[in-house]
Amino acid sequence: MYRFLTLIIGFTLAALPGKLLAQQTTTPDSVEQPSQPSSCESLTGLITDENYKPLTGATLQLQGINDAFSTNSEGRYIIVLNKRTIPFPTRMKVSAAGYETQEFALNSCKPTDVSLRLVPGTIFKRDGRIKKTTSTGKIKY
Repeated sequence: MYRFLTLIIGFTLAALPGKLLAQQTTTPDSVEQPSQPSSCESLTGLITDENYKPLTGATLQLQGINDAFSTNSEGRYIIVLNKRTIPFPTRMKVSAAGYETQEFALNSCKPTDVSLRLVPGTIFKRDGRIKKTTSTGKIKY
């Protein structure tokens, strides 16, 4: 009887470390970590049309920031954050008169170039824009 109890206790103790190792959890590298605030000083990039010509005056908005930003005469933008933190990933919305608005995920501080598509059937004139279908007669630019 003593040998039987020793044998059972021995097997139990021998199997116990394997059982404990199987219960340990490890986190794989592919698990997404919660978003961390950025330490970026600025965000930069270039806004172009579908023919890669720079768009002057395109408007940019970042999620979580109430300010709007615009491109310069070369289609470039620089958003200086001035101690504002942005949790990545965030969303950026880019729009320009006569072009389709584009919204996309911004995952890092790297320079981001965006190409906008022209809205079909739109006529631009000094006073604003009108749809081509509602236009009657000759349009003076």
